[in-house]
Amino acid sequence: MSGHTISQRLIRIVGNLTQCLNLHAPRVAMPPSLCQSITHRLTRLMDRLRVLMARGPMPIRPARATPRNPPANPKPDTTELHPPTNFGWLSAMFPDTDIRAMRSHLVYLLAEPETQSLITSHPMLARSLRPLCHMLGIKPPACLKLPSRPRTKRAPSPTPPRPKPPKTPRRIWRPAPPVVMTPLQAQYAAHRFLNPRDFLP
Repeated sequence: MSGHTISQRLIRIVGNLTQCLNLHAPRVAMPPSLCQSITHRLTRLMDRLRVLMARGPMPIRPARATPRNPPANPKPDTTELHPPTNFGWLSAMFPDTDIRAMRSHLVYLLAEPETQSLITSHPMLARSLRPLCHMLGIKPPACLKLPSRPRTKRAPSPTPPRPKPPKTPRRIWRPAPPVVMTPLQAQYAAHRFLNPRDFLP
């Protein structure tokens, strides 16, 4: 990826992650709906990076003073599948694939001083890259860490606190054991990854 700007390298890493996910998802029997959901998340991240790089540095908007009220009777969602939320879940799901290579590219890119200075000047860029580092199992550098907030003691409220609504149960999908590819299948997968234009409809 030499010869490209930092923004182009970031966008290319996310784009290659999307291709690798769609290529290797059948090996772990990932449901198509869940694969599309993760792909949509990565695609939105790639579009957000393009917009941020074209827009330039912008400050982070302050949080709302009064949070939105949750729904009175939240309905439990038992049909939608959610990906795991543990640290590095995407890398652990595909241990011996090109996703690990993309993870290494991102680690080296985040270690470069030019990348760190760019992230420091783009607070919104840091907010976009934190979820990507979490799903790939990358310990965020200092430029991506959230600033520590001073603890303030709250005055006792005269009215009793509202009861918290029950949490909506989530169905966490766990991958099946990966299918061992034959040498011919591995050669076909490598050719499809390196030459994606040959497989366009």
